[in-house]
Amino acid sequence: MRQSRRAATWTALQRGDVVNLNRNGVECHRGFVDDRTDDGRTIWVVDKIGHRRMFHIEDDYDLIAQSAGAA
Repeated sequence: MRQSRRAATWTALQRGDVVNLNRNGVECHRGFVDDRTDDGRTIWVVDKIGHRRMFHIEDDYDLIAQSAGAA
């Protein structure tokens, strides 16, 4: 069930969504979604200083997303 919830979160991401990527309850990365693969399993996140980084759904991060319209 955890994996299906994770997949639903990642595949729903849109360009511009603000995301926090946490591991063990600690925020590791924060930024906005710059792009994602069609299947939603890989995303590129740009942080506040402009660094772009790729994340894969299997990287073991907990992802919390806020839609671009809500920010």
